[in-house]
This record gives sequence, structure tokens and C-alpha cells, in this order.
Amino acid sequence: MVNFYIAAFLADFAVGAALLALPLFLIYRFAASSLLLGILGAVGALVYSSGVVIIGRMSDRFNRKKIILFGCGLFVLVYSTVPFLKTTNQILIAYAFGSLSMAAFWPILQSWLSQGLGKRDLMRSLTIFNISWSAGLMLGFLSAGFLFALGQKIPFLIGVISILAATVFLYRQPLTPAIKKDAGGNIAVEIWADKPANYTPFVYAAWIANFVSWFNLGVMRNLFPKLGTELGFSTAIVGTLIFIITFAQTAMFFILGKTHRWHYRLGPMILFQFFAFLSLWVFAFSSRTVYFAIAAVFLGLSAGVTYFSSIFYSLHGSKDKGKKSGLHEAVIGTGALFGPLAGGFFAAEFGIRAPYIVAAVVLAAAMLVEVTIVRKQPLKH
Repeated sequence: MVNFYIAAFLADFAVGAALLALPLFLIYRFAASSLLLGILGAVGALVYSSGVVIIGRMSDRFNRKKIILFGCGLFVLVYSTVPFLKTTNQILIAYAFGSLSMAAFWPILQSWLSQGLGKRDLMRSLTIFNISWSAGLMLGFLSAGFLFALGQKIPFLIGVISILAATVFLYRQPLTPAIKKDAGGNIAVEIWADKPANYTPFVYAAWIANFVSWFNLGVMRNLFPKLGTELGFSTAIVGTLIFIITFAQTAMFFILGKTHRWHYRLGPMILFQFFAFLSLWVFAFSSRTVYFAIAAVFLGLSAGVTYFSSIFYSLHGSKDKGKKSGLHEAVIGTGALFGPLAGGFFAAEFGIRAPYIVAAVVLAAAMLVEVTIVRKQPLKH
């Protein structure tokens, strides 16, 4: 299992470096507008959200290792060429293929590591997995801001090296997990006695919440670099603020992994979504770095709750883990699609602060839908 966790860290370090470096590259090399940055994020998210559904289903029937190694190879090919591309259209096409590479990575990794696990082992594995990928992502964001200031090609090079290292660990991982046996020597089986009979509303509510979180994260990661540079922030400060979001998300993963009290309870998720709602208004109206930093913390905490809820409810007791992990990732991709796309449009039409107001309105509407879904069908064990 350690190979999975190291690979998740290394892969999302590479993704974090690329996700921050690419908008900065477009801004500094091509003077990209908010609309172009929004289109960039939308193109990648569209490819990703479509790809994970198809590839997630494939992982239940085909060799997972071959699919995931293909994704790693495609990532290396794409981001080793991006710094040398001459037009924005070329970069958009390359980013689409880069997103496809990750569509062949994340749902496969999630279904692979959760194979044959009961609730206790699943919670432990998901906790370490979530901390691993989010730690890699936040360090990727943080380092990219500083590395970009040293040279525009450096973050992409570091990302390629990181994904190559992840490939080595995944290649060494056995395709099938070791068979667990109980004290009597019998093969252990998954038992889901504590899973509510009508858990489905929580799956849907968590997917909606996670969609909105990634809608907001898409706005932050694709459009905030533009706002930050117009406010006079250095690339290092922009990277640090996005780092804070992911750091808070990682901290929340650790907290949630230590307790089960949030399982099949809507209250904790709604509470942190409300904090995120307030934080978005800070980005809409403030220009102070310290206020942005505080708001970033609450955006990250909320994203941590919604992501963990989504992946846990998707995989807990699921027999078709590849399909469910694919749908979980598709929700992420769809949110990351519409966030930058809508944000870029409203920024172009109504000003650079408009995306954060739109994100707050979408979040408020989602909270109402989540409460309605869960209240329509009271929990039964």
C-alpha cells in the first residue's frame, strides 16, 4: 500500500506544479485574459470528467496497472513539450491531453488501493491516500510559484521528474492485493453491517457538495492568479495563497480520518460549506493578503470535508469500485469545468471580482439542494 501513497504524493506534486505554472505561463508569455484562463480550465475539466467515467468503468474489467502507466507516460510527453509551444491553441490542445493522462490515473488508483478493504481498512487507506495526494498538491503549488520566478520552464521540468518517480512506485506495486485471513485461517470478507440501508441520499448530497467545492477551486486555481497579479502580488504570494487552501484541506483529511462521527451526518458538511460561502465574499471585495489567507483556510477546510465525504460514500460497500470512483472523479471534473468557464465569462463581462460572487451564489443553492435531498429520506440502519 505504501507504493500507492508515495505515487499519489508524487503525482499530485506534478499536477500542482503544472496547474499553477500553466496559467502563469499564459499570463506572462501571452498576456492571457481571464476568459482564456477560464477556457483553459474548462477544456481540461471537460476532458477529465468525460475520461474518468469511461476509464473508471474499464478499470473494473481490464489491467489497472497498464492503464495507469499509460497515463503517467502521457503526462510526461505533454508537460515536457508545453514550455516550447508557440501558440495558445497549442497549449489548449496539450492541456487537454494532460487532463486525459490524469483521467487514466486517479480513478484507477482509487479503485486499486480500495480493492478488498472493509470499512476500517478503507477509512485508514483513504485517510493516508487523501493526505498523500493533497500534501503533494499543496507542495506542488507552493514550489511552482517560487520556481516560476526562477525560470518559466522549471516547474514543468520538476513535474515531469515527479511523475516519472511515481511511475516507478506503481510499476513495483502488485496488481492484486494480498489475501487477508482471519484468526482461524479463513479468507476475510468485506462486512458492511454499519452501512445504512438508504445511504444513497448521502452519496448524492456529497457529490453535489464536492461539485461545488471543485467549482470554487477551479475559480481559485485558474482565475485567482489573474486577480493576484493585478493586485500586485508576486507569483510566490499567489502560489502561497493557493497552497494554504490545499494545506487546510490536508489538515481536514487528517481530522476526519481520526473520527467516524461525521459518517452519514449532513450537519458537519453544511457547516463548513457555510464558512466557505463567507470566504468567497472576502475574495470578492477584499484586497488584503491576510484576509485572503484566512479565507483560503476555510475554503480548504470545506473542500476537505466534501471530498472525503464524496469518496467515502462512493466506495463504502461498493462492489463496482472502478465505476464509483470514476463517478466521484467525474463530479470533480465537472465542477472544475464549470467553475473556470463560468468564472471566466463573468470576469470578462462584469469584472475580475465577479467569479467569486457567482461561486458564492452557486454554493448557497447547492446547500439548499443537499438539505432537501437528505431530509426527503430519513436515515435508516
